[in-house]
Amino acid sequence: MGGRSVGRRWTRRDFLKVGGGALVGAYALGTAGCGGGGSGSSELTVLTWGSTSGEEKGFRGLAERYNAQNPEVPVKMEFVPPDQAYEQLDTRLAAGEAPDIARLQYQQMGRYASQGALVDLSEYLEEGYGDAFTPALWQAVNYEDKPYGMPQHTDTFAVFYNTDIFEKVGIKAPQSMEEAWTWDEFLDISTGIKEEGAADYAFAYNWQGDTAAYRWMPLLFQHGGQLLDESLGAPAVDDPAGIETVAFTKRWFDEDLVPPSTSIKSGEQVETLFSNGTTAMMLNGDWLIPFVVDNMKAGWDVTYMIRDQGMASDLGGNALAVTRDSPNAEAAADFLKFAGNEENMSRFCIDGGFIPVRTSLAEQGLDYEQSPKQMNRFVEQATTVPEKMAREQTVPAFGNIVQVLADQLESAFKTGQSPEQTARNISGGIQEALDS
Repeated sequence: MGGRSVGRRWTRRDFLKVGGGALVGAYALGTAGCGGGGSGSSELTVLTWGSTSGEEKGFRGLAERYNAQNPEVPVKMEFVPPDQAYEQLDTRLAAGEAPDIARLQYQQMGRYASQGALVDLSEYLEEGYGDAFTPALWQAVNYEDKPYGMPQHTDTFAVFYNTDIFEKVGIKAPQSMEEAWTWDEFLDISTGIKEEGAADYAFAYNWQGDTAAYRWMPLLFQHGGQLLDESLGAPAVDDPAGIETVAFTKRWFDEDLVPPSTSIKSGEQVETLFSNGTTAMMLNGDWLIPFVVDNMKAGWDVTYMIRDQGMASDLGGNALAVTRDSPNAEAAADFLKFAGNEENMSRFCIDGGFIPVRTSLAEQGLDYEQSPKQMNRFVEQATTVPEKMAREQTVPAFGNIVQVLADQLESAFKTGQSPEQTARNISGGIQEALDS
């Protein structure tokens, strides 16, 4: 899902309480209705969403190509509203009527796998299958060292900038990842933009909403920190790296470098602020390129994500997984492998404007129809997603951990809570989430 949509994050208690009541409407390929995997039919049902026309085009094309090669196992796409995807999936799992295949955010993989909702794909994948994928993304679909999904695509962050403002102020954006701005360079540039009056605010960062606070984590990893220890069983954020990362991001608000309305719990759309010239830059995802193309009158471009001790960027995107209710697990796994091969991943990512997760495709880049230069910068940036961060973001308790991050970072940014207290509170909240 990345930044395209974020559904409700359900706790284990919520999941167990769900009954088998009527489902909210789903929109199938060509017909309405659900027809879950429990029907015993040879048909494969795929529960997904289409936030953009390109996204739907990608899934429809995938189904059509598979159906042409495998007419005995027809695939039906069930498109649901993005904000209802997980609620519908949970309801259908509780009723024993889940679809054969479900699309899941990487951050949701640990929750569903740990609850027995997904099929272990080990017996359907040849040895070394995961070696073809970007390490962080393959890690994201593994739970207890077993694969429970197939990485289909990713999204990540880089820096969008207003070329008119940069030309006016005399700023040259980095043209290679090795030249990416350091934290100090980025703050100096941002302060200069503010002092020159070139824009109301220097930049904004896309982490709005309780479920998006995990986007703070790339900054933590850039600074040499981590949220959890190596065992993933205890917090590790209450240390100098964690405290200093809180201080770095708190400074954005303290010095009015970012709009005050763009804190964690605001509903502000930073892409609108960038497109209308309120901010000179935004740290945001590749999925916003169509919005910027359609809405920004000034010139714009994309440069690489900021860095500090190391490089890191956001883990976005989605996987496909076979649910426990599928009577056709072998056929469903075959569809996952079909979707994940080089040709189909390339076509899906070009159609939908996504970043591929096969190493070969990431290295060569894709022939995107819209903004190919900018999109391939995101493709390059996606290789900097830390594997350890992917492990942390896919633990079963991650939904509750994200809520802790949202609450405490909001307090730091908006109420003056100190970085030291914030890191301490995050650590305590993480421990409670892991113990619950």
